[in-house]
Amino acid sequence: MKVLIRKFQAEWPAWTAIAFIALLPLNRSEIPLLVFAFAMPFLWFSKGHAERTKRVFFLLLPLFLCFWLPMVFSALDSYDPSRSWGTTAGAVRYLLAATAMGVLLHPRSLRGKVLAWSAFILLFWAVDGFVQLIFGYDLFGVPIHGDRLNALFFKKYQFYGPVMAMLSPLLLEYARRRWNGWAWAAAFAIIMGAVMIAGMRSGWVAMAMVIGVYAVLMLRRENRELRRITLAIPAIAIIVVAVSYAVSPLIQERVAQTLALSQGTTETLDQASSKRVPIFRAALAMYQDHPVNGVGVRAFSEAYLEYAEADDPHIAYHEKVLGERIGARHAHNIVLEAMADMGTIGVLALVAGFWFGLRLWRGMTPDQRQEAFPFVLALALVLFPVNTHFAIYGKFISSLVWVLVGLWASATEPPERPWRRRPKAQREAQRKDSGDRTT
Repeated sequence: MKVLIRKFQAEWPAWTAIAFIALLPLNRSEIPLLVFAFAMPFLWFSKGHAERTKRVFFLLLPLFLCFWLPMVFSALDSYDPSRSWGTTAGAVRYLLAATAMGVLLHPRSLRGKVLAWSAFILLFWAVDGFVQLIFGYDLFGVPIHGDRLNALFFKKYQFYGPVMAMLSPLLLEYARRRWNGWAWAAAFAIIMGAVMIAGMRSGWVAMAMVIGVYAVLMLRRENRELRRITLAIPAIAIIVVAVSYAVSPLIQERVAQTLALSQGTTETLDQASSKRVPIFRAALAMYQDHPVNGVGVRAFSEAYLEYAEADDPHIAYHEKVLGERIGARHAHNIVLEAMADMGTIGVLALVAGFWFGLRLWRGMTPDQRQEAFPFVLALALVLFPVNTHFAIYGKFISSLVWVLVGLWASATEPPERPWRRRPKAQREAQRKDSGDRTT
């Protein structure tokens, strides 16, 4: 019993992070996030963790302020003050949780456990999706949602494909490090196939980025054992796409809609974007009328009723199906969401956040980059601006973003003043000491 207690004491942070990933389909990942958030104050005053806690906190603080301050300014005259202020106040938990993760998951063995189990969870989700495609029900008896695969994501069916694609680096990087080349290729084919048959084009875009990144990485010296597999990536992608297209009418419909873009008309653009053109227009109109601080974080749905056109299809749909006058809930793009919800302040903060993130990445040693790479790539896929997005300031995506930031922070060694640029000689010496390994 004592051995089990000690093992739990040593490994509970890793299992809590794993629980976050596992609970994403059930929309209950907020529970492990709050566990980390509540742990942070204890770490701050702990003799063994206080120093690293403070360093990680001040390392992440600029990133968090880029995320949080626009929320504060937007809430001042929000279309939905209670929701904006509630979202703003609740967002503090993300900084606390990410800081705690950066401290508690610092041991490499714990990060390795998180990466391994996340890879197995993703594989299970992918297989579960194929079972649902074949039999109409997944392994737990969850029925397919209309014409879209959802597997365990029965509460938010549309999240299945994109989340699989965004988190795929966790599986692919674990497979690259631990499995042989053909096992890596098989894992790649399985997860790509699941993303394709899910039928969400935002997932397809994210998966295309993953293919490009790994096609480049496989050419590096440290990946020379996988170079033969590199040649198979295009073939695997073509086979998976062809088979998925053949078995899924939804994919055929989505491809036809996407190809309609070549006609270049507003109607075909609206069709190809799943009728999002009215949403984009309303978002731009909100920004034009509220260029400084927007209509308020998470107040887009309230403002949409004012800015939507008279024959808006989204309002008409909800009135017909739900009997309520409800429109689009968010702008479906991270840049447009920042513009509409938080104005120019939000856009500038978004750019500053990317700059701080790039600076943090460049300040890491090659060994640290190697450790942080799957989490950083997953974060980049979530935030990639040239794609459609779920609500970035919604609980689901915000939680996912800051958990990935926390895992990234766990691989760093923050200096006493994290954002103060170290002398060049010191940076070069640290890189030399850490060896020549690169991601």
